[in-house]
Amino acid sequence: MANITETFGRDIRHKSDFVKKDNVGDLQTIEGLENYKEALLRRWITTPGSLVHRPDYGAGLMRFKGALSSIPNQRKIASAINEQAMRDPRTEKVLGVSVTANDETPEKSIIKVRVKPVGYSEQEISFTPFGEV
Repeated sequence: MANITETFGRDIRHKSDFVKKDNVGDLQTIEGLENYKEALLRRWITTPGSLVHRPDYGAGLMRFKGALSSIPNQRKIASAINEQAMRDPRTEKVLGVSVTANDETPEKSIIKVRVKPVGYSEQEISFTPFGEV
């Protein structure tokens, strides 16, 4: 049986658009379930077509800034999140997406996604798509 790092990988830790360094100047890494969750967040906020080598990567949530309270937009967001999460081979299924909209102060909007990663119980990922990731 594979260990958690082999299954869910290891990557460089990001905070917003910046790569994090530890106290001695080395790049911080992230692994396991935490890496999986951060990878999904990156996938959801990335604009489709912005990665030349992966044109279908990304849900493009930034295009909905200031327009989350629209029910059709919430459906589009849920669909894009579901589709992109299922493209990650570590995702068994998406169990639900909920949007708490604040169009006047978009950075206070919250999206919650319930996913079932392979080999794990249900996990909730809660994030503010227009705030700091």
